[in-house]
Amino acid sequence: MGKSILRHGSVSIGKSRFMIAALASFIVGIFLGDLINLDLWWLVGVAAGIILALVIFWQEIYRRLGLFILLGLVIGLGYFNFFNNRQGSIELSYGEELAIEGQIVGHPDFSGSQANYILSYEKTKIRLTTARYPEYHYGDVLRFKGVIEESYPYFFHQGILGQVYSEETIEKTGHRGNILIKYIYLTRDKFEESLNRSLSEPYASFAAGLVLGSKRNIPDSLMSDFNRTGTTHIIAVSGYNVTIIIIWIGLFLGIFSRKLKFWGSLVAILIFVIMTGAPASVIRAGILAGLIALGHFEGRRINMLIILLLIASLMLLASPYALKYDLSFQLSFLAFVGLVYLGPIISKLKIIRWMPNFFKNTFSETLGAQIMVLPILIYAFGRVSLISPITNILILWVIPASMVLVFAVGIASLIINGLGQIVGYIGWLFLKYIIVIVENFSKIPWASYTIKTTSWWWMVIFYFLIGLMIYYSKVKSANEKKEIQAPVTFG
Repeated sequence: MGKSILRHGSVSIGKSRFMIAALASFIVGIFLGDLINLDLWWLVGVAAGIILALVIFWQEIYRRLGLFILLGLVIGLGYFNFFNNRQGSIELSYGEELAIEGQIVGHPDFSGSQANYILSYEKTKIRLTTARYPEYHYGDVLRFKGVIEESYPYFFHQGILGQVYSEETIEKTGHRGNILIKYIYLTRDKFEESLNRSLSEPYASFAAGLVLGSKRNIPDSLMSDFNRTGTTHIIAVSGYNVTIIIIWIGLFLGIFSRKLKFWGSLVAILIFVIMTGAPASVIRAGILAGLIALGHFEGRRINMLIILLLIASLMLLASPYALKYDLSFQLSFLAFVGLVYLGPIISKLKIIRWMPNFFKNTFSETLGAQIMVLPILIYAFGRVSLISPITNILILWVIPASMVLVFAVGIASLIINGLGQIVGYIGWLFLKYIIVIVENFSKIPWASYTIKTTSWWWMVIFYFLIGLMIYYSKVKSANEKKEIQAPVTFG
């Protein structure tokens, strides 16, 4: 299918530019929303004026493009202010001891001797931290006494406005909730239990982290090693995990029909989302993978930038706070941008052209993703791993096989306990290899470096320069294609 082009005199602009401009400016409006607090009705009036101007100047391409940008910006500002005002209208009695009753609405987070539960309470959510035992589960209604404190900004994107630390006796007064969500969480828990039966520690905990993103039983020393070597992303369920699933399913079903490959990929995405407990990061990655699979099925050229911006915009409609406060949201999109746009640029560098294609592509994509997330990691954690590219090259090539084997172990153990242990011997070899690499490289004295900063302006400059580099690389690539395709004439 050819590109759709709008022409104005000698100027031509692809229709996709208008979509990109509107979505990007909407996201910018969300970003500026807490800095520019404008009356909602004033913004509605401005938006109506812009729409009227669009009708008047529809034939003038540059003015139309500018109006699309302005309209997206205004809608982003308006939506953030509307959402923020609605959240601000919810009043909680902070600092007072209260008798609290709420239903668990998310998957419990068990860590060491503590348990964290998300409860629905007073038209919002609060986070309860208490002793791990007795354990409670999704749908349980709990009653207890506690003091509600203001929640950390990190939890705003989840709609959690309060935090309660309670050592008092907790009473379970009932059970309710969505039956589908209940069985999704039950499936996840049964799968994790099957891994624990088939693998010894720390391999069972690492396997659960690899496919489920669960870190509750991973030893602190091993988590520190992952941090020092820049490999924590392999135990954080993200788009990378979903991409691996899609690639393997596509390779297997590719020998059949394109239709079977498409529907098989969608079923695989759905199963993976259910098995992981359907966290926001996996749902986001699943939507992206589904759209990519649809693009391949329809045989259309996929505009990755539009897909990224569209998914980001849809996720921000659910919670505009995610743009600034959800680290998973930031890292997953930035890593994907680095993989798609920086990876090809790095692969063309003379210093790595000598590598075999597989290692060159893996190194380039990994380094591209690492470069894009580096400022966020430095700002959030104050640490940068100097050996991350090396450790990632050494372990990423075994991640697909490791994930497939971990799934095989868990499912086999659910069917027959002994069968899971037999498959587990094979999976153990891959898990052992990864852990040995991580543990040994983390012992290098200069493996990571601490950088403490509270300033953010340098990140804006960093991403602006990266954007310029990507833009000029695309322009250069387009010019080279034109030169190749240009007809040769002889005098």
